[in-house]
Amino acid sequence: MRRLATDFALWVVLGAPVAVSWPGHNAYPLALLVASLAALGAAIALSRAHPLVSLFVVVALTAADGNYSFALPVVSYLVGRRMASVRPAAIGFVVIVVVGSPFVLLRTGFITWASMAGVLLYAGLFPWLVGRYRRQQQDLVAAGWEHAEQLEREQRMLADQVRLRERTRIAEDMHDSLGHELSLIALRAGALELAPDLDERHRIAATELRASAGAATDRLREIIGVLRDGTDPAPTQPVDDTIAELVRRAKDSGMAVALDTEGDLKPLPPMVDRAAYRVVQEALTNATKHAPGAAVAVRLRHGDTEATVTVRNAPPPAGPLPARSQGRRGLVGLRERVRLAGGTLSAARLPEGGFEVVARLPYAAGPVASPDSPSTERRRIVQRQARRGLITAIAVPAALGAALGATAIGYYVYATTGSVLTPREYATLSVGTDRAAAERVLPRRQMLDPPSRAEPPGSDCHYYRSHGDILRAADAYRLCFAGDRLVAKDVIPIRRS
Repeated sequence: MRRLATDFALWVVLGAPVAVSWPGHNAYPLALLVASLAALGAAIALSRAHPLVSLFVVVALTAADGNYSFALPVVSYLVGRRMASVRPAAIGFVVIVVVGSPFVLLRTGFITWASMAGVLLYAGLFPWLVGRYRRQQQDLVAAGWEHAEQLEREQRMLADQVRLRERTRIAEDMHDSLGHELSLIALRAGALELAPDLDERHRIAATELRASAGAATDRLREIIGVLRDGTDPAPTQPVDDTIAELVRRAKDSGMAVALDTEGDLKPLPPMVDRAAYRVVQEALTNATKHAPGAAVAVRLRHGDTEATVTVRNAPPPAGPLPARSQGRRGLVGLRERVRLAGGTLSAARLPEGGFEVVARLPYAAGPVASPDSPSTERRRIVQRQARRGLITAIAVPAALGAALGATAIGYYVYATTGSVLTPREYATLSVGTDRAAAERVLPRRQMLDPPSRAEPPGSDCHYYRSHGDILRAADAYRLCFAGDRLVAKDVIPIRRS
């Protein structure tokens, strides 16, 4: 129903110029007007299933009545928009030119043929190109986003796996810390159990406390064992390892790394401390892998509300390493670790060739937001670029057409004002006037659109306008010369249709 309403509205709009102008010139019977409007409606209806047929119909209607030229750019655009292949439309335009040219040249002349060729070019070919561009643009965007969404689904699955592993690591870290505390509780309960001055009732309670702490430790170990992926290696760093000790071990292994701390060195919350440790650990690992031998600077800043960890490595001394596939799993997991701690992580290549990782970790973490889809901003950018490309595709032909139209109008005004023979000058010329004397009065140019009227045999007739107002009907002055004498002069009224 919506398509039917759209086609009907299009038929009304495109048929209006023909219906409105018909009473003015009455060039053909009413029955032909109705038939031509019906043909236009059929062409619009066929533009979905058979767009090329609709183009042929509208071109034929335009050749019969110039007011149908308003429908030509619309139908041409629909042909480009709705046809999947370029070849049939290109052949169709060639057929229109080959078949229509002899017909127009034999019936009218070169000037009419040139004007109709211009109409076909600007009202037919250019709109078809715009429609074709629009179809290609939408097809490419649809295919590109389908591929991008597929890749994004795969990347999301991989990122989910990495996030789960990182969360398991966090659980392991918390297990180590909590297991340590539970072990201390069990140890103190055991010491209390052996105290000589403890009565039997409290000794039994201490025994139960020690057993419960040991059972809780074993249960916690079992839970972490279930969560751990069998492919992940067991952690080798100490449970309470610090960033300073991590940097010291890296320096002892031969890495050129330096640690700089700033601010109040108060203990960090456990989640923040472990996240900062993982940032430095992953950044040092990446520097070793991708920039061997490069100097690395680790900076830990304790602010009032957050801790900032910055790890920057210089370019590798041996120059850039050969390009290779990088899974970026470490950064994905690291970003998840920082996000769960309520912070933000940025990782970027430096202009001078190094790499920098910056993590901002608030001491009091707020609600953790879900990660946004990475393609959201890219989608907006591509859609904006596509709109700009479409505007360019429309604006360039429109600008060319406007320039051509302005040039044609300017030339018409110039030629019209240069072909004016005023009534007073016309009155000074009489039959028998010498041609040389008449030419001193006559304008250099003749009018562009002289009236069609039978001329005296054997004479050379010139046509001039009575005034230069292009918006008002003018009389045509016809002066006919035979040899060197003016043999006839006529005033021919020009009726504007």
